[in-house]
Amino acid sequence: MNKDTKLRATFNKEAELYDLIRPSYPEELINALIKIVQLQENSKLLEIGPGTGQATEPLAKRGYEIIAVELGSELAEVARKKFEEYEKVEIITGAFEDVELSKSSFDLVYSATAFHWVKPEFKFNKPHNLLKDGGHLAIIGTNHISDEKGDEFFFATQPIYKKYKPGGKYDDDLRYKKVSELKADEVDENLFRPVFFQAFPLVIAYSAEEYAQLLNTYSPQISMEPDQRARFMEEIKELVNEKFGGSIQKHFAMTLTIAKKK
Repeated sequence: MNKDTKLRATFNKEAELYDLIRPSYPEELINALIKIVQLQENSKLLEIGPGTGQATEPLAKRGYEIIAVELGSELAEVARKKFEEYEKVEIITGAFEDVELSKSSFDLVYSATAFHWVKPEFKFNKPHNLLKDGGHLAIIGTNHISDEKGDEFFFATQPIYKKYKPGGKYDDDLRYKKVSELKADEVDENLFRPVFFQAFPLVIAYSAEEYAQLLNTYSPQISMEPDQRARFMEEIKELVNEKFGGSIQKHFAMTLTIAKKK
């Protein structure tokens, strides 16, 4: 198992926390997806990597038929319990690359903050084969963005990141992008035609403990040795409590890239 494969599986270790603390996707994003793709009452959707269902839930509530393929067994079990009352939602445990699905049977294939984990040779070829003629691929991303006011908290955390190197690395040149700098995800334009891109800014307030919980759902932190991770989290919490009055404003932008099958 290579390093990327190991990191891809790390989220499974924190399934309940992932469900509790990961940010949801804005209604505006979901509404834009439905409008651009022109989903109908009988549309059939395939989700790649639902996690515990942050992007599954708003579409399930609208009554669409959804098959969601989740690699992590613990994540899949949390999602399965969450959607047990939705007869049209099926959670399959397995790797998207390996799961056998009917060709040309889906109106929409989508993935929320998980598409980057799909192996390159399957990333566009398999969705293309699974989509009906005229079907769409939607890629939803979660981006950490600049507050455009100096990013004081971000820069205050960098000595801690440099000290502990979550994920085994540290980037001295890392900077958060502004919303205006975000771009659409690249797609294979031999197979798909890009039709839509938009970023949806979101600001969430976190206490020191809540922010540590959020960090505990990211693969670089999960992959740390337990003692090292505990020390890292304690220093982050101390920073929030001592320098930022016990809470911080975290700036995200959820991006939506939609492409139509050629």
